[in-house]
Amino acid sequence: MHSINGLEFFLKDLFSSKGILHQISCVTTRQQNGRVERKHQHIVNVAQALLFQSHIPNYFWSYAIKHVVFLINHVPSPIIGNKTPFELLHNHSPNFDMIKVFGCLCYASTYAIHRHKFDPRSKRGVFLGFQNGMK
Repeated sequence: MHSINGLEFFLKDLFSSKGILHQISCVTTRQQNGRVERKHQHIVNVAQALLFQSHIPNYFWSYAIKHVVFLINHVPSPIIGNKTPFELLHNHSPNFDMIKVFGCLCYASTYAIHRHKFDPRSKRGVFLGFQNGMK
């Protein structure tokens, strides 16, 4: 990991426990952060495309960013031996059964205790992303 001395990156204990080597660059030298800048630009470009393609308003940009990063972490990379970042972190292949299209139509189940016999069993919605620990 590489940063420009931002206070949010001073988590030395967490980094070392996860095997992350944290390097610091000079604040005014963006050229030292070339790889980070390119990855950031890639994430933003794909998120912008997702928002445009799905006709979702731009104020949902954070959901698009999270979705893009989720997808990147589940795509094999030749740099890490055609494995996924998820696979390296969790020591098993990711489950692709739950992957959905950003902005697609989805239905959320309603709780049985709040509905009557003839009430709808789900509500219509738009898929904006994955919640950790949930299917």
